[in-house]
Amino acid sequence: MAAAESRTSLPLDFLRTVVAQASDNSPPTRMAVEAIRTASQGTDRDGLLMALLTGPLAQSAPEWLLATAVESDLNREPQPYMTTDGMELTRVALSHPACPDAHRVRFLRECAEARLGVLGRREGGAALIRAVVAELHRRSATGLTIAPELLTAPTLAQLVLGEHGLHEDVFLAALDCLPFGPDKHDGEEDVEAWMERHRAASDAWESMWSGIVRAQTGHHRRLLAWSARHPAADRVVREHLLGSLPWHVEPALLEEVAAHDLEYFGRAVLLTRISRSCRDGLTPAQARERYAEELAAASQEERDYVERFLDEEMQSGYLQTMACRSAVAWVERASRQTWRFLLNSSEARRLGRPREWLASEELVAALGTRFATISLTALSLWEPDPDSRYPVVRDLGWLHALLVHLPEVPDEARQKARLVVQETRRALSARSSAHGYSSSGQSAWEENRRANELITTIMPLITDPVPALPGRRTASLGDPQGIGFKKLADADENVLVAYLDRHTGNDTLVEEALLSFAARSYRKSLTFNDVLARHSDPQQTLLDLTLHLRRRLGGGPDLRRSWTEIMLARPECPAELLRLLPAWSALKARGPRYDTTHPAVAAYVTEALGDSDAAWQRFAASPMSHAGPGAWHRLGDLLDAAVNGTAWPTPPPGR
Repeated sequence: MAAAESRTSLPLDFLRTVVAQASDNSPPTRMAVEAIRTASQGTDRDGLLMALLTGPLAQSAPEWLLATAVESDLNREPQPYMTTDGMELTRVALSHPACPDAHRVRFLRECAEARLGVLGRREGGAALIRAVVAELHRRSATGLTIAPELLTAPTLAQLVLGEHGLHEDVFLAALDCLPFGPDKHDGEEDVEAWMERHRAASDAWESMWSGIVRAQTGHHRRLLAWSARHPAADRVVREHLLGSLPWHVEPALLEEVAAHDLEYFGRAVLLTRISRSCRDGLTPAQARERYAEELAAASQEERDYVERFLDEEMQSGYLQTMACRSAVAWVERASRQTWRFLLNSSEARRLGRPREWLASEELVAALGTRFATISLTALSLWEPDPDSRYPVVRDLGWLHALLVHLPEVPDEARQKARLVVQETRRALSARSSAHGYSSSGQSAWEENRRANELITTIMPLITDPVPALPGRRTASLGDPQGIGFKKLADADENVLVAYLDRHTGNDTLVEEALLSFAARSYRKSLTFNDVLARHSDPQQTLLDLTLHLRRRLGGGPDLRRSWTEIMLARPECPAELLRLLPAWSALKARGPRYDTTHPAVAAYVTEALGDSDAAWQRFAASPMSHAGPGAWHRLGDLLDAAVNGTAWPTPPPGR
């Protein structure tokens, strides 16, 4: 890095931006190639390598440069808080037309498993992708069945599918190499031992697919098409798409998955009605006759599902009670798991902030209404369970969702909702003196607290709540004559706006407020242009402030960099303003990507220096620096001296 930042060479990230638009034999390109030979390992050199291999040397590059790119990736120190190595340089080098096939295959055979998926991202060239797929198949074992140990020691296919942005061919190849789902009972193993092993394998199966669905957000539709041919995976994949991260699912696919899930409610309703008829005195044969029309309209899968509960061994005790509650239980489970975020989108948060959904608010609301509509049927089938030995609190969640998402709640539904609340209160009272824990595994105290919160929310929904009004706050900053930009930077946004309003027409105050953005660039709604519009001569004041920036702003590199970035971020940054910016800060200002120089600066410098090797070399040796007096040299002054061969100017004066 020392070589990259010295006074005898240009910043490497600046060279990178320049060579991206240069020819293969231009002065910047030749300087960049020479810099690769001499510069030490670092992110700036890596960026310059990338610019060369994707720019002027994209079609033809010496093998030593390709080898340097791969070596640079392999030798890079791990970055803090980075879970994977991007391997961009290696991917570009192995995809390069000049890369021999034998070299590509040899590298992949020696490549660590964790890096194979990284090289299989969609940015890879066709030759690299084919080689990754072949290597994936070569290394993958066949006939594996999911087991808990595969979560701690995953297969290569699992590792690859944990990588974001995979190429479609690599993605599908990895799916085909995954272990199979939990095995069925072979008729010989002890049943209890098999059930214990099967539960552990099923948990591992769920966990594996949860990770895949979360990582492969760009392949959800392909994943669903693949799982349709693999029944063991289909249900798990659908439930994760709907319940684990619906905000990452494209709108049309989210609607399809939601509609498919709601279809299962119909068979739960049919099972509830047939089972209750048996509970109330009908034989299974009589129940089939009574519901013959509904059974005929159902699919074969639905009929088989219902028939299992009509066997004689299923007509007693707990199993029949469970079947009689099937419709209500389906809605209760769905509202708590698969439909949780669709019904309560405010709970979908990351680092305390709301998630951004691909689906529109209108679609999410419409899906919530569809769920609430079927919940009306579940509510009509709800019945109390006063004889339960272990009273439970379980129906408030879906009842709350029904009341929130249904545009109009019928009177009979309101009356039934009151009965649900009454039964819940009875259960809470019965438990308070008899149990220290709940059937769900939560502490009784925790479940009671949550239930009481829901009851407090549900009861007003049966009438109509009145929204509260927000409050206000004001403050004073004192006399504008002695106020500086640092105090304005510390002020609350609303306080600053009110202060500027009270002193309308004070251009000096407006200028200090503009400078305050260098110390506090982000504000929630007040923008730099909002404040600039308050000045009597907006464009001239920007030129004056930048010309005298050292005297008006002072401070260290952060303030200079922030002011420079504010100027470059404006819709127009004319040449007369560009010339006045601090040279080092301007060259280090970022473009559309964090690691690129701002295109306006790169274009201005390239045009000013032209094809003159002498001018480029003089500019590289200029006295600009990161800190100290040399950091205040203006870009235009240094360019003029480099082109004309005159003496370097002195830095602008300070305060």
